[in-house]
Formats: sequence, structure tokens, C-alpha cells
Amino acid sequence: MKRIYTYMCLLLLSVCSFAVAGCDDDDDNGVAKDLIEVIVNKPVVRIGQNEEVKVNIVVGNGDYTVRSFNSAIATAAVSGEQIIIKSGSQNGATTVEVMDGEGVTADISVNVGVFELEVNEPQVTLEVGDEKQLIVSMGNFSSNDELSFTVEDETIVSMVNTDVFRPFYTLTGLKSGHTTVTFTDHKGKQAIVQVTVNPISIDVSNLTPRVGVNNKVMITVEKGNGGYTLTAEDETIVDIQQLDDTHFNLVGKKAGVTTILVKDAAEQELSLTVTVVQADKVAYLGSGNYFKVPFEYNGVVDESLKNLNAITFEARFNIESLNGDGDAQINTIMGIEKIFLLRVDIHKGVKNEERFLQLSADDKGGIRYEGSTKIETNQWYDVAVVLDGSKSGSERIALYVNGVKETLQLSNGEPNNLKDINLTSNFFIGQSDGKRRLNGSISYARIWTAALSGEQVAGQSGKILSENKEGLVANWLFNNGNGNTKTFVSLAEKSFEAEAAKVVSTWKPDPILEETSPTE
Repeated sequence: MKRIYTYMCLLLLSVCSFAVAGCDDDDDNGVAKDLIEVIVNKPVVRIGQNEEVKVNIVVGNGDYTVRSFNSAIATAAVSGEQIIIKSGSQNGATTVEVMDGEGVTADISVNVGVFELEVNEPQVTLEVGDEKQLIVSMGNFSSNDELSFTVEDETIVSMVNTDVFRPFYTLTGLKSGHTTVTFTDHKGKQAIVQVTVNPISIDVSNLTPRVGVNNKVMITVEKGNGGYTLTAEDETIVDIQQLDDTHFNLVGKKAGVTTILVKDAAEQELSLTVTVVQADKVAYLGSGNYFKVPFEYNGVVDESLKNLNAITFEARFNIESLNGDGDAQINTIMGIEKIFLLRVDIHKGVKNEERFLQLSADDKGGIRYEGSTKIETNQWYDVAVVLDGSKSGSERIALYVNGVKETLQLSNGEPNNLKDINLTSNFFIGQSDGKRRLNGSISYARIWTAALSGEQVAGQSGKILSENKEGLVANWLFNNGNGNTKTFVSLAEKSFEAEAAKVVSTWKPDPILEETSPTE
């Protein structure tokens, strides 16, 4: 133990001595000098017999010396911050070392002789908009100003030197075609690069889309040359709706598999394999899943869904289990918390397990309307709520269960204050207040910017709608088949997407899907 102690003391003393000695090299303020890297403007020198080149030291710590590792190939001398390298009696390669007064070094690679001009890639293929780096790796030059280039057709490709000291160049494809790039060094040696620019290859959001019969999925062309067309090999299986230049809806017509060919203005092609499945089951959300709808198209919110005074919500659902106290005993159907929300809840002020259809329209239940039909678990219900801004008082609100207008067992708040509804912020299907999940399955959800009459509600209750109708702004069918589905697209004119919090992978039977055809 004594020996170890003695050794540690000696080690500490040596460290302290080094530290003190180091202080002798400090500047007048006692601060250690920061050393910087030595950089020259020509890290590679290529010269012929009886030639010399001047190399400038761009950055360093001063007081420079130089030495050549093989003076028969090249010699070197330094004056201030300029180095002169001269070729010797032999051809070949050597290194000139540059050292400053602080011992920091840099190497200059010296090649003596006459060299063929070489480029890292003599043939280049790229797409419009893509970039490619070219490097001139050998030749008779020591700096970029001793090397020139020409582009045969500058409308096809552009090229720029991207490094101050080194022969690094970047090619950019401008349009499809073929051209050449020619490099020339100061001895007249040339290197030609063959350049082919191809049209942009097509890429889409989904190469193997899957969609249910009477449902649709959106395909986005994410890359290509514009002017896109989509053609189905078998039009009896899938129908194609073009929304704009890059967005297309695929509508399932009958079960089967077919190919869709995507083409653009540059004759580029891409094949998709589309599977249409018989939609015999609907999305099961359970207690953990739900849908969010931003009501956006191309990132822009739909202004027509703000300041609404006439609204109809319709939905078909099946509650597997009634939510408990942690969810305020609420199972959410659809809408916006504190604004306009359709849900299943206990009777206000009554402590029991009976649940009823409710419209809740503010954060404290100030406007609340409640139906009289008891909502049971494991049963399918077709429900609707109607806001009719042309009426006053309680006549402004109507609730429907299975097509029958409800007798309101609770009417609370000032219904005339329920106006100018904005649906574009925090709209959910199957969730509210960050929880209160539907806890079951959902078959469809529809939104109208119109106050449907009792006859209209009754006539389409429990029926699938597949065509556009006046005032129908969103129509989601949650029956895209039995695969894994993250997003459901509205069948109405505007393809608003309902995106699930997590992939829907469990599906439940719904009796209405056994019918042979949807409502027209």
C-alpha cells in the first residue's frame, strides 16, 4: 500500500510540473494559445518536368518551414506564407510537409509528370431535379483555375464547382435528354462525361391499395412529371375519380383484384395492384381507438364548415361496454367537445346505469338535450341530431333513434344561443375530451350542412348512402374490409379523411352489410 501511495504522489508531482512548465508558453495574460489547423490553397499539386507552382498558406500559426520527402521528384521552399514547389529530375509522387512554429503540420500531395485527365464517373444517369457529384481525380492541374469545363447543352443539365480548393462539381438535371460535360486542364488534356437525364419516376402514396365495395380510398401521386392519368384494367372492379392533378379516389365496385396504370406527361408509367373486398364487416374501435377529422384538403381548412346554423349528424354504432366513472359515464359518438357533441350519457342528476342519446353543446352542460330511448350494449343503433337555425326554442333541436324522433326527457339551456357552429377544430369520431371513447364498433358517420326533416332521417336511417346529395359534406363508411386500415375517406364530394389513432385491424359484422345494394 505504501508503494502505491508513493507512486501516486510522484505521478501527481509530474502532472503539476508539466502544468507549470506549460505556463511558460502562455501569452502575457496567462491564457493558453489556441492552435489552428494549417490550410493551403492547393492541397494537391500536379506539375510537369521543369515546372514550378506557388502554393499559398491560407490559415496557420506562422513561422513556417517545408520539406519534401523525395527531392528527386520535387523540392520545396517557403517565404512568408508562400511555398514554391519545383519538379525534380524524376517523375512520380511525393509529399511536401508544411510545419508552423507551433508544430502543426499539413501535407501537400505532389505529382510530377504528364497525366491523363480522369473523372470519378465517366457516365452519369440522373432524373430531372436530382443532383450528382463529379470529382476530377487526376490531371495536369494544381487548382481549380487550371481546370475548365463546358456543358454541351445547358438546358439539360447545369454544373457548378462546389469547393473553393478542390475539383468537386455538382450536376443538376434540368430536363430529360442527353448531353456531355467536357473537362480540360492547362496542358490540354480532356475528359468527357456522358450525361443522361431521365424524366422523374412516378411514385404514389400506396402501391397496393385495398378498398371495400361501395367505399373509396385516396391515392396521391407524390412524384412525377405532371399530367397524370390513372386507368383501371378492369373498370367493373374499381372506378377512378380524379380530384386534381395529384389526387385520385379509387371506388370499389365489386370484389376482385385489378391493375391500375399510372402515366404522366413524360410517358412514365407505374402499375398499382388494387384489391376490392366485399365489405361484410365494420371497424371495431374498442376502448382505445377513435378517428380525428381535420376537415382539410391539401392542408387548407374548409371555410364552409365554419359559422353553421344548420347541421345534421348521422351515425350507426354498437356499444360493447358502457364507460365508467373515469370517463364520466359517457360513450362518445361524434362531434366537438364543448361545441356540438353527440354522445351517450346517463340522465343528468340521476345516479343509475341507464344511458340515453344526448346533444351536449358547452363545457358545463348549459345546452343539453336528451332522448328517452334507453341505449343498450351489443345492439346496433342508427342515431341523428338536427340543428335547425330557422326555428326557435326547443324546436331548433331534434334527436332521432332508429329513424324515430325522440321525446326529450331533458331540455336544458338556451337553444337560441346554439348558432355559428365551427366544425373545423378538434372534431372526433368515437372520442371527446381526450377520452370517453365509443368503446365499440361504428358502421358509418355522416354530416350535413342542412337540417334534415324527420321524413328524410327516417328514410335513410340504417342505410348506406353512396351518391352525393345536396348538403351532404361528409360520408364515411367504416367498412373497408378485413385488412389493416388507418384512414377512411369521405364518399362525399370533398374527400375529408378520418384518420384512426391506430390501425383498425379488428372488424365486426353489421347486418346492414348483408343487403345486396346501397341506397341510391
